[in-house]
Amino acid sequence: MMLKTIGVAALLLAAQAHADSGDKLHQAPAPHQRQTLPPSAEQAKYDLAPSRKPRNDLMPRQMKSSMKAMAATPACSNMNTLASYSGAALAEYIATLPDFECTYPLFSVANPLATNIYSAANVSAVTTRLQSEAASYNASNMKLVNLVLYLRAGYYQASGGSIPALTESVRAPLRASLHSLVQGNPLYVDNTSAYTTANEVWKLVTNMNDEVQFLPDARATVERFTVRPSAPNAAEPLKQYSAGGGMTGALTVLFRAHTMPNVGTAMSNDISYANALNAFITNSKAALLNTNASAHLVDASNEAFRFMQYSALKAQVKPMVQNVLNTTTMLGADQGMWLAAAAAVKWYDSENCAQYGVCNYEEQLAAAVLKTTHNCSPTLRLRAQDVTPAQVQEICATLANGEGYFHTMLQTNRTPVAHDNNTALELVVFDDYANYSKYAGLLYDIPTDNGGMYLEGNPAQAGNQARFIAHEASWLRPTFKVWNLEHEYVHYLDGRFNLYGDFGASTSVPTVWWIEGIGEYLSLKNNNQPAIDMARSRKYRLSDIFGNTYQMSDYSDRAYRWGYMATRFMMERHRADVDQALAKLRVGDYTRYNDFMRSIGTRYDSEFATWADAATTAGEPPLPDSVSSLPACSGQASPTYLGKNCAIRNIASGSQTYAYLHLMVPTGAKNVKLMSAGGSGNMDMYVALERYPSTSSYDLMSANAGNSESISIPAPAGYRWYYIALHAKQPFGGVTVGVTYD
Repeated sequence: MMLKTIGVAALLLAAQAHADSGDKLHQAPAPHQRQTLPPSAEQAKYDLAPSRKPRNDLMPRQMKSSMKAMAATPACSNMNTLASYSGAALAEYIATLPDFECTYPLFSVANPLATNIYSAANVSAVTTRLQSEAASYNASNMKLVNLVLYLRAGYYQASGGSIPALTESVRAPLRASLHSLVQGNPLYVDNTSAYTTANEVWKLVTNMNDEVQFLPDARATVERFTVRPSAPNAAEPLKQYSAGGGMTGALTVLFRAHTMPNVGTAMSNDISYANALNAFITNSKAALLNTNASAHLVDASNEAFRFMQYSALKAQVKPMVQNVLNTTTMLGADQGMWLAAAAAVKWYDSENCAQYGVCNYEEQLAAAVLKTTHNCSPTLRLRAQDVTPAQVQEICATLANGEGYFHTMLQTNRTPVAHDNNTALELVVFDDYANYSKYAGLLYDIPTDNGGMYLEGNPAQAGNQARFIAHEASWLRPTFKVWNLEHEYVHYLDGRFNLYGDFGASTSVPTVWWIEGIGEYLSLKNNNQPAIDMARSRKYRLSDIFGNTYQMSDYSDRAYRWGYMATRFMMERHRADVDQALAKLRVGDYTRYNDFMRSIGTRYDSEFATWADAATTAGEPPLPDSVSSLPACSGQASPTYLGKNCAIRNIASGSQTYAYLHLMVPTGAKNVKLMSAGGSGNMDMYVALERYPSTSSYDLMSANAGNSESISIPAPAGYRWYYIALHAKQPFGGVTVGVTYD
């Protein structure tokens, strides 16, 4: 089974990574802050707050260059500057950073800087400063959140082994300050300077793996916001971000505590947590329903019903679930609570679903939400939430064109790999990210902290249904666009026609450079300036990119941008190597594929760097060499005359000169295709009707790097001469030029 998360492995995006069937949901999702845009790769990976800044990663490629200045890294994010401070001076520098997002690079800063920044002395100094800021916190600045984020990033880095474990000497004083903060009132007062403070404080508890120590505090926070006779307005603070973020953080501690190794029976035998959560959703429903804080009712429902997993508590939680189902509706304003209850039955009491009246509720929900069903072709079925007939046709046409282009570029002969039964793809399109986040997990058991998912399933299983679950890019409206549509469709085609076996088999060796690179290359073609700019940095060698995996710490840029450049380079400059690699991938010989890639080694590293410096967004990717198999043109009046479906070989010309060929087709001919390939040097092709073309005067042209050129004339003029000029940008020789037409 393959799940492919857009954008990143547990990341997005964006975004777009893959996961296996073990990452399908087997319980309700974790509590989370709702947002209208898919999370960025960094947000998903490091559990950061949704940014209020422009999201350059969500802009179409053609807009990204113009936004480059806007997206420039601010000086405050310079980790070298931060690392130049130590002790109390470092704590002061961090506390007074002008924007809490300045701390975000701490989550990914590499060694030796990271180890220096998180020395025992520095961690102790920051903890001491945090104690002081916590004691005087009044929700008026961002000093506390800056310090908290420094520590969060340190614990995150240490958990992955990037740096040594943070000194244990700070745990006790940190714990005391955090207890004081989450138990007090100031943390939940609206902080307009640092709206994420309360949420980040609770996240620090989870980064410290200290959930069990804070279980009573989490329960007390739920009770704090529960409407009761003595506090009829208790839920009102949840309508602003600070308190709302705090509530989400407390619920997250409850969620994570279930799996902590030191939890013992604190969860499995104590009904007080479920009771507190149930009281919240019952008593605070009227205050929160149809407000910007209604999501807390859903998250609290999920957490209450999660206790149904324990045999000692199931009989007491079951009436809570039944009560919610009886007092809410599947499609009404309170549907989130109903769906949470129905999902709990699915996870924890499915054999008794009839008692609750929710057997196969997903089918009813899908029919109500995904109102449009359309078969684009025998290989593509569309289910969509809210699309017009014109938009349906646009989706179908886009993917039909993409399918044809894929087969042309990769010369598949439209023959699937052996034992692949994914004969058709189901494309599911939600109206926007909010609806995707709301429904996709319930209907397809997938996480939704991403920009969409491709589920390959087990292609060897008869009746398997490959599925791409997506959403519209609502932020681009009125332009209609399904986010990552073309990229993900390439994944489906690549899996069916190039990669033998399921996802686990195809990633048993480093193939990610190809999997993500070809998705980007065929969907974007040459229009990827951000990737070109990145490759010019020389941060990685081509041989490094060939080793890409889904477990890389720098996954997003390396898999997508660098993977694109590696794939484009190999397709442009070393297509024969690509064809050899594909021949091994298509039969599942992953060991020999890996040996072949290792044999390339560093051979092309220098060439790749030089090529990247000269790469542009101009032109189209070169089509594969289908010229070599054409027979030689014979029986023509001149050796420069091209006949039907034949080729002229060994053409040469000196620098900045032309070699000329000629073509005449009969009336009624169609789909003329002029192609060139092979040889050495670099030449471009120019065509004109009844005149000799040049670089400044022509009707059609193709100017790729090297000698692979292609020009199409769908409806040619009959019995009139087409003149073909091969211009030598560099001296060339051994070139073959061919023509085909119907």
